[in-house]
Amino acid sequence: MQTGHDARNLVEGANGRTTELLMAIFLAGVAGEVVLEAIAWFVAPSILGVPMRPFLLVEDLGRQLFGATIPTELSVTVHLLLGAVVMPLGYVGLKRWSGWTSWLWASSVWGIILWLIAQAVLAPLAGRPFFLGFGAYSWASLVVHVVYAIVVGYVLNDLKTRFRTRP
Repeated sequence: MQTGHDARNLVEGANGRTTELLMAIFLAGVAGEVVLEAIAWFVAPSILGVPMRPFLLVEDLGRQLFGATIPTELSVTVHLLLGAVVMPLGYVGLKRWSGWTSWLWASSVWGIILWLIAQAVLAPLAGRPFFLGFGAYSWASLVVHVVYAIVVGYVLNDLKTRFRTRP
């Protein structure tokens, strides 16, 4: 007998359990975003000499694309919401579309895709060099995006596993 906490319902959204699916995705996104920000602010300075401040990309995009000055508070909020809501949805979509069963493989590929988008598409749109000139910041960005995606994949997989074993 299946319960409302069945893992397929929680993580895969079967049987109309869209709310549980979205909550799991949001929790995974928040976990990934917390880890990403911790690395960006507390680990990166020891490697790069400065913290990674991804919200500055949002500010630069606003300035370059729309001629608008986006307040720091808003750009931080936009980046956090993208990491907590939008990007985890992309991971779930990639995993379902690809048919990959390994969460680690799917999340690693998703992290690389996020990095490619940030460095090859968004950075130039924001008036920055392609891949930021392939400097240390660009490679640190790769690591941070992959770690973020792995945390998202891990949390979703863990929730699926936890709720599958419950009566």
